[in-house]
Amino acid sequence: MRPQTLWLQLQSRIDLLLKNLADGCSSPHGLGSMSTCCYDTAWVAMISKETNGKREWLFPSSFEYLIGSQTMDGGWGDGASDIDVILNTMAGLLALKNHQLTPGHSNVLQSDLDDHIRCATSFLENKLQTWDVESTDHVGFEILVPTHLRLLAEQGVTFTFPGLETLINLNQTKLKKFFPEILYSKIPTTLTHSLEAFVGQINFDKVKHRLDFGSMMASPSSTAAYLIHASQWDDEAEAFIRSAIEFGEGKGSGAVPSAFPITIFELTWVISTLMESGLSPTEENKKYLNIVAEYLEKHFNQQNGVMGFVPTLMADADDTAKTIISLNVLGKRVRPDRLIEVFENGGHFRTYAGERNPSFSANCNILSALLHSAEPEQYLREIELALRFLCDLHSSGDMRDKWNTCDIYPRMLLANSLTFLLQLWQNGSLQDLSKDLLLKVHIVLCEILVQTIQEQQPTGAWHNGSCEITAYATLTLAAGSNSPLAALLGEKLQSSLVYGRAFLEANISQWDKGETIWVEKVSYNSAVLSNAYCISAVQASTFTWIPTGDGLVNVPSKAVSKFAQFYSCLPLFANEPSWRLKSSLVEGFLWFPRLAARRLDIFPRTNMQEDKYLQYIPQTWTMCNSLHEGALEPDLMWEMMIIAMLNYQADEFLEAVVEEHMMDQLDAVSVLVERLCDDPIGEPLFADVDGTGKNATQSNGIYENPVSLNGDVPDMDYAEQVLRRFITYVLTHPAVVRSPLSVQRTLRRELKIFILAHLTHAEDNARFRSQSLAADRTTEFATPRSSYYSWVQSTSADHTSCPYSFNFLSCLIAKPGEPAFKGARQRYLAEDMCRHLATMCRQYNDYGSIVRDRAEKNLNSVNFPEFCEDAEKAGAGPKTVAQVEQKLKDNLMWVAEYERECCMTALDRLENETGLDTRTKRILRMFVDVVDSYGQIYVARDIASRMR
Repeated sequence: MRPQTLWLQLQSRIDLLLKNLADGCSSPHGLGSMSTCCYDTAWVAMISKETNGKREWLFPSSFEYLIGSQTMDGGWGDGASDIDVILNTMAGLLALKNHQLTPGHSNVLQSDLDDHIRCATSFLENKLQTWDVESTDHVGFEILVPTHLRLLAEQGVTFTFPGLETLINLNQTKLKKFFPEILYSKIPTTLTHSLEAFVGQINFDKVKHRLDFGSMMASPSSTAAYLIHASQWDDEAEAFIRSAIEFGEGKGSGAVPSAFPITIFELTWVISTLMESGLSPTEENKKYLNIVAEYLEKHFNQQNGVMGFVPTLMADADDTAKTIISLNVLGKRVRPDRLIEVFENGGHFRTYAGERNPSFSANCNILSALLHSAEPEQYLREIELALRFLCDLHSSGDMRDKWNTCDIYPRMLLANSLTFLLQLWQNGSLQDLSKDLLLKVHIVLCEILVQTIQEQQPTGAWHNGSCEITAYATLTLAAGSNSPLAALLGEKLQSSLVYGRAFLEANISQWDKGETIWVEKVSYNSAVLSNAYCISAVQASTFTWIPTGDGLVNVPSKAVSKFAQFYSCLPLFANEPSWRLKSSLVEGFLWFPRLAARRLDIFPRTNMQEDKYLQYIPQTWTMCNSLHEGALEPDLMWEMMIIAMLNYQADEFLEAVVEEHMMDQLDAVSVLVERLCDDPIGEPLFADVDGTGKNATQSNGIYENPVSLNGDVPDMDYAEQVLRRFITYVLTHPAVVRSPLSVQRTLRRELKIFILAHLTHAEDNARFRSQSLAADRTTEFATPRSSYYSWVQSTSADHTSCPYSFNFLSCLIAKPGEPAFKGARQRYLAEDMCRHLATMCRQYNDYGSIVRDRAEKNLNSVNFPEFCEDAEKAGAGPKTVAQVEQKLKDNLMWVAEYERECCMTALDRLENETGLDTRTKRILRMFVDVVDSYGQIYVARDIASRMR
């Protein structure tokens, strides 16, 4: 129970916040808590006006603010992202140059002004040299930066930097379809918000009609550019700038924000956040909420069901969705039909027309708006569209948002939407939702929750003690607490939620200190938004999920505990926290139904016992991925789960079908494998039917019908059908096809070696079985084709599938058209590492399957003469035999540990001496651990299926 003083503080904050929102609904200036920025302030500082025949700077306080906010190193925007600093400094430097070229019109001494310019120029030169243009995803930067470079060049300040060509290409792509008439027309366009980007390219007199209450789409910089470059002065535009200075967050200091006002945005973000968290308003607060509801409803109707961030401004999907959510949670039932009609765009929803990249958060808000409608089942198609888009982005590892730079923010939005969707589904509203999609929802939600828990700091906070970001994370966990995953993730989820709230409650005085993570032309913060999220996080309601028994998600808690106990005994996971081990296993259980649904896509399961290994596949990948903090994106992890399953099945097929029934045709099968691997592959198994770029592994299967025997005994035609499917699957995978030809050839070669190694091993088994084999002790292999070292490094290591699987993974993680490993050193060490890893895995496998191999009369490492020499020295008798057997196992473990040392040495040198990138390093470590985990599992228990 909260202390009385804390409750009073919390209630006081809620009261004041809602009162200010209600007051803003009747204010002629609207609402605007967006923090000020140097970028727009610099443009305002460049406005001059002729009065009584004399031209003077109109807003000297803005220039003085600009001078005073320049950092010691010469830039503006200290601590912000690179693009923020670059844009702020470019605009600031441009304002300095304008004032320098108009002496006498500034209170700053000319010598001081020269110093400011020199420092700014030097700072910007250095910053541009290290700017990663390609990875920048900031709204509008590709049109703003080139214009500022051009305007500075006209003032005699030029810059060259490594990313300039990339920037120019982005600019040309963005403006390919632009022509001035777009702005001269009455067609709504977001370009109105950034008219400064078109200085020297448009006639500003022809855009006067775009003024809305004196502003160019509520942008001080765009409006300033209009005032500077239009031939006729506009008093309304001047009045807007004065209003932004006086009533914006600068409060008369001369500083302005990037947008003012932001009334609809502020109202809807705060109201939807508070109400979705379960706010119970007092009678006084209900009065404020009614005022807000009436205001939003009036403008929603006036704007015909679509809204912008300010009434009458150009509509966008984000503010429209938030308005729909707010009105519905306030009891004003409105429909999302116009939202769908205006903003649906193929496989997702767009924020504005012509946006370069779709917004993750906007699609989250749209999904939430659809779910909050009175009858969400009426919008099942649109719900599935948004849901697939969001789940696919999450699975690809690309959840970056264009309106907020904090990675926890989109997670919070998605967790809220997914939890609400699951609640609606359980209540019967969305019963026709795709079951496969529902499985994805559980997986995505599980990964979001686990990742968020992992990032929590010992203080209970996230992101170095930020209250706003801690609130995002706490709301994420609160959403998870209202889902079926709450019981599965157990006490850790609840304790993380408690600690997060405790941190917020202990730091209530810091709630108004918003983080500069919200994106406009440059990033900004908002005390109002920060306050709303913190309030919501500490009072968000939670409940106990009561399962309906439909069996959609079946994660047996006893099995999770049993597996966790088993894995914790393996060296690889011995130091893993219990909660993380269990949560990884929960995720593995969630992946399992999807994997099981694919088990007959390529290989038939004829004459085989239960495939016990199947449940281990998702477990090993999720546990190792957790061990390396999500090194591999879910999409790629899924692809490797499929490959791991196919490798087990290939092993089964070659043993149970080829080795069992076609031993007299092994030469013919070898020729078949050579042909299938060397000949051009036919039609790919990955049809891009709907143009989405998704391949068949992301659907329900590849073939409608599995291969079946025409008769009782497998023949060459049957073998060819199955092997062709397998080989074609691997070699026509999209990641393989887009790889360099040299990489494709290597994979083709390793795949062929893998299959042929099975056939060679079958011959070895046949020769071994022709001997007289002891049933109770290890029998020495009398006719090995080579030394044990040569055999285990070639045939036996290839038999593990590790080398070809590693090459397949290399295709998955590489950029299109590039190899994952470049140059002689990287490629040599990568192959050497993989070869030792495969050998080690085979030796661990053999260590764990000695008893099974003896029962099935298969050749094992310990059957080689090098291991059996001790047997000749030992006498007969049960005790002596047991001692000899243990000696054999000890020697096998010793050489396996030697191979481990070699593998890790190669990996260390690959990471530290070849310039390998960080992402590939993390994935390599993870892959090694996955392979290693199977070896350790085999040491502990034998998971392979046996032939019936």
